[in-house]
Amino acid sequence: MTLPLWIQILTIALPAVVSIFAAIWAARSAVRARAAEHEAARLRALEERIAQKKFELYQPMLQALGAMMTPGRSESALASAGEAMPDFQTFVSVWGSDDAVRAFYKFRVASSTNPPPMIIIRLVSDFMIEARRDLAWPNTELTGREVIGMRINETTPELEEALTSDFEALARKYDWQAPWNSPRTNID
Repeated sequence: MTLPLWIQILTIALPAVVSIFAAIWAARSAVRARAAEHEAARLRALEERIAQKKFELYQPMLQALGAMMTPGRSESALASAGEAMPDFQTFVSVWGSDDAVRAFYKFRVASSTNPPPMIIIRLVSDFMIEARRDLAWPNTELTGREVIGMRINETTPELEEALTSDFEALARKYDWQAPWNSPRTNID
């Protein structure tokens, strides 16, 4: 018994049609995969450029702050901080994360009010941690104790408290009003 001609043609043509469809589908998928790989490479290159730009931005300021916290280097560090500050202030608002900008703002505004040493150490610590998060380690678990403690030969209970306690409690302890919390006054 022979099968009708149309069934014989169908049994031969159907696998060919499926193969052609599979080849077309595979080619389209390969084109999409190449486009996705190209886009991923473009994004990686962009992220690398941004990371390099951020590193170049933060480096002088972090070096100056680090030197200010290192015994024996603080006097010369003040001069380098004065040189690094204007450029950093300008560009951190563009390239820095929101938290890094806020931490720097608090440090910068507080610096002009002659705060107690433990307050300024805490603000430097907070800024350095936010810079670390912004540059490379967004999930860092380091605290001010590790960031500042490595620069100081002997930590004191006062320093430990400044680096680990709630900032508002620290400000109250030193009877210091944070300038960013002060109400603005209108001058007529």
